[in-house]
Amino acid sequence: MATFTDTSTECAICLNALDGNPDEKTITLSCGHRWHLACLKEQLENAQPSRSKRLIFSGCRCAKCAAFCDHPELENLTRRTDVLREKVDVLVVEQLRVDAPESWRGAANDTVARSRLIDDGRRSYAFYLCGGCEEPYFGGTVECADEAGGELITSEDRLCQACSPKSQVICQHTFEHRPYHVWKCRYCCNPSSFVCYGNVHFCSRCHDRNSRRARYGSHGLGPPILEGIPCTGDSCPFPKPEGATHHSNGSALECEQVYYCALCESSPSLTQELPGSRNFINNPSGEEGTRGWRHHPRRARWAVEDMDISVDESTRANFVSNFQWCSMSQTIPLHQYVRHPSMVRLEISSKFMGRTDCPSVFKMEAVVTNSQRRLLHRTSTPQCTAPVDFWEKASLIIDAIAGAHEVTIIVHGKDSRFWQGNYGSKVCHCSIRVLGTEEELQNIILPGMLDTF
Repeated sequence: MATFTDTSTECAICLNALDGNPDEKTITLSCGHRWHLACLKEQLENAQPSRSKRLIFSGCRCAKCAAFCDHPELENLTRRTDVLREKVDVLVVEQLRVDAPESWRGAANDTVARSRLIDDGRRSYAFYLCGGCEEPYFGGTVECADEAGGELITSEDRLCQACSPKSQVICQHTFEHRPYHVWKCRYCCNPSSFVCYGNVHFCSRCHDRNSRRARYGSHGLGPPILEGIPCTGDSCPFPKPEGATHHSNGSALECEQVYYCALCESSPSLTQELPGSRNFINNPSGEEGTRGWRHHPRRARWAVEDMDISVDESTRANFVSNFQWCSMSQTIPLHQYVRHPSMVRLEISSKFMGRTDCPSVFKMEAVVTNSQRRLLHRTSTPQCTAPVDFWEKASLIIDAIAGAHEVTIIVHGKDSRFWQGNYGSKVCHCSIRVLGTEEELQNIILPGMLDTF
């Protein structure tokens, strides 16, 4: 709390008297400065994050001292921005480790130097809200984002790498591997070196061309159109989208492409199924309706439909969600299958996809409880945009947890356009497995259960 008394007689926002009008409540922020409550609420409402522009938190500060507004009567307006600021700081550190690894390592034991680096990152990096999962993500530099002739990108176009269908085509671990995705330049075929405006990837040459275009526009002549450099077709050495003979290069979102995931290519085992037991889940794909699954109250119900795009030769059905959040769960009593539930490593997974005519989102959670059904561990995937032409695998790995007794899988899905009917994300192959080699499973699984593995 502040150690001084604000002697101001006027609210610096509306310039009316702070005292004397019972209809205008006055509050004192934790920094010590006094304001009309209604004026601060209006300021904070205008400062709420939007997907249409980069995240800026200056409107959440006291206008007199730049401290972040803090008062019990403002919590409903500051809670979301406080959480986002913490998440952005995590992303700042992540990006500093990529852009300035030596400086970051050199400041390992110097808190002042690290704080200075983080402050520099806050001022120079641009972050945006993803149109899919609504989480913040790195989208370039402030210098590019604030150019007068910068690209105008709609909020629906801005997706983080984990939610982008472009990433999901080449990588099954889009969230964890996002720093290793090698993107194509939007305006030519070269691999990109920059990302600007939230989701426009540039190689060095096209980034320079765009900077010159923006500077030209700043002279009052209007920015010229940045033309794409045509692909040379068969002689182009870079991978093309499936079924295409040329890359699309230009301003359209369709000109974005991920060439490959460097981590997946360097470690092929990451894309292979881990050795383990059979699947404990009953009715994992809906071929017996929703038998074995618990639908959550106050949430819509998952339905079952015939599978349109095959996931394998034997599965014929899948679950499908609708325009509301659909949630269902299944709990597996580990103690009925394994000798020591506290000592096992688990994989919780499922496969999901969407429709071509209606975008949708999907999320999966896993919960571990003890014998009294008290929570021991909870984890989840990010909210993911469902791919439209293949089944993507979502996977969570849970290491041994003391006191573990039961594990629950929860799947959530809905469409993004609120269409009446079952047009939301689909899910199949829901799975809970104990991980381990065949020899290890002999010592883990209870007698009488091994013949089912």
